Amino acid sequence: MRRLLLVSLIVMIVVAGGAAYYLSTRQASIQPRVLVYAYNDKITGIDPSLEDDTGLVVLGSVYEPLLYYDPLRNQTIPALAESWESKENNTVWIFHLRKGVVFHDNSPFNSTAVVISVLRAKEVYEKYGVGLGYIWDSVEDVKALDDYTVEFKLKYPQRLDLIAASSYAAYIFNPNALAKAGVSDYTDLKLRDWFNKGADEGTGPYMIESYDPYNQVVLVKFDKWWGWSMVRNDKAPDKVVIKIKTDPQDQYNGLISGELDIVTSVPRVSIQDLVNKGFKELRINTFHSYFLVFNTRRYPTNITEFRLAVLYSIPWDRIVDQAMKGYALLGSGYVPHGFPGFVEGLSFKQNLTLARIYLEKSGVKPGVTIEFMYQSDYPEEEDFASILKTSLAEIGVNVKIIPSTWESIKEAGKSVWDNPDNTPHLLINDWWPTIISPYDYLYNLFHGESKEWNWSGYDNQTFNQLIDEAFALEGSDYGKAMELYREAQETLFNNAVAVNLWDEVKVFVYNPRVTLPSSAVNPLYMYVIFYQYVQVA
Repeated sequence: MRRLLLVSLIVMIVVAGGAAYYLSTRQASIQPRVLVYAYNDKITGIDPSLEDDTGLVVLGSVYEPLLYYDPLRNQTIPALAESWESKENNTVWIFHLRKGVVFHDNSPFNSTAVVISVLRAKEVYEKYGVGLGYIWDSVEDVKALDDYTVEFKLKYPQRLDLIAASSYAAYIFNPNALAKAGVSDYTDLKLRDWFNKGADEGTGPYMIESYDPYNQVVLVKFDKWWGWSMVRNDKAPDKVVIKIKTDPQDQYNGLISGELDIVTSVPRVSIQDLVNKGFKELRINTFHSYFLVFNTRRYPTNITEFRLAVLYSIPWDRIVDQAMKGYALLGSGYVPHGFPGFVEGLSFKQNLTLARIYLEKSGVKPGVTIEFMYQSDYPEEEDFASILKTSLAEIGVNVKIIPSTWESIKEAGKSVWDNPDNTPHLLINDWWPTIISPYDYLYNLFHGESKEWNWSGYDNQTFNQLIDEAFALEGSDYGKAMELYREAQETLFNNAVAVNLWDEVKVFVYNPRVTLPSSAVNPLYMYVIFYQYVQVA
C-alpha cells in the first residue's frame, strides 16, 4: 500500500511538473507583440475635445469620431456612426450610432456621449476661445432621440458629415469623465487639465497605459474594441510605445539598432540608405503644406510689386529637390494636392528679368534688407532659407536669416496685428486640415478675423466675403462653393500675399518584421498610425 502511494505520488509530481513546464514554455513562446514608433515632437495635450496640435498622435488610436474621411474616394465612411442622413436642405442631420460599443472602462457608448462631446467642444471654444470647436458653428441644437440616434439641427445648410469627420474637436469621450475629474460642468477647464495628465476615456482600439508627453506614451490593445471582428488582424501590436525622438539622426540610429520599429523623421538623405540596408518604406501624399508668408503690414513687403519681385526670384523648379530632397509636391494655390478645392496652375516660375521689373515698379532700391524667420529644427526650412538668400541676392535684396523655435515663430507671427514693424518680413507656417474644406486653410491663414494664424496681417474684405460665402454654400451648392474658393485663391495669388511652397510626401521607414499597409495611414493626420491595421511578426 505504501509502495502504491509512493508511486502515485511520484506520478503526480511528474505530471504536475510536466504541466508546469508546458505552461511556462507556452507562455514564453506567446510574447506580446510590441511596436515602437518614433515621433519627432512633444505631445501638446490629449484632451479629446480641446487638443489642437500634436496630441493627435495619441488621440487617433484612443478615441474615435462619428465618421472618418476617405481621401482617395473623397467621401465619409462609418466609425462610431453606422449610417446617417440629412433632410430639410442639409439643415437637419440624423446619425445612427453603432451598438455594442463600450468605452475603455467598459461603460456603454450611447447618444449622450455624442451630445456632450459635441457641445463641450463647441461651447468651450465659444466661451474661452480654447480648442477648435468652431467646426460646430453651424449647430443650433443637438439632442438624443434615443440611445442610438442623434439629431443635429443647424443654423444654416452644412455638410455635417464632413464636419463630423474632422481631425480635431470631433472625438467622442465618455461622459463619466466629468465625475472622475470632479467637475459638474463640461465646460470647466479643470476637465482639460485632468485629461492632459494622461486620462483615457475613449472607445478606440488602444488604451493609454502610461503618458509622458516629453519622452514616451505607451498604448495597449483594447480587446473589447468593436472593430476587431472587422479588421481580422491577429498580428496587430499588443503594445505600442510612442517614443519622442526630436533628432532625425536619433531616429536613424534607433532604427539601425533595433530600438525603433517605425520612424517618420530620419534625415531625408538617409532614406535610400536605409532601404538599401533592407528596411521598408511607405510614401504617403499628405495634406501638410508649408506656406511662405509675407508681412503685408511692414515696409517693403507691404508693397505688392516687391512681393512679386521676391516670388519671381525663387528657383521654384529646384526647391522641392533641394529642400525636401524630392519628398514633396510643389504647391499650387493654397489648398494641397488631392484636397477639395485644389487649384492647378496657381504657381510661380523663376524669372529674374520680371523680378527686377517688379522691384523697380515697387520703388524699393536694391540693397534693402528683409528678415526671414524659420524653424531651426526643420532642416527643410533651413535649406530653403539658404535658397532664398542666394536667390534674392541676384536682384540686390539682402536677407537676414533668423533661426528660431516654433514657439518664437508663432508669437512673432501673431504680433503682425499689433506690432508689424517688429514682425519679420517673411515667415514659414505649416498647416494640416481640421475640417475637410478649403475654408480650413483659407480662413485660418488669411481671413481678417483669424488673428491666431493669419501671420500676413492680410485683411481683404472681398476675400473674406468670398470664402465666408463659399463656406455657407457648401451645404446647399457644393459646386458653386468650390468656384468661389477658386476665385478666392486667385485673389491671394494675384496679390502675392503668400505661396504654398510644397505639400509634404511623408515617408515611413520601418523594420521588415512589421507590415505597414497604406490603410494604416491617413493623410489628414500625417503622423497618426492606425495600429489596428499594422502587423508585427
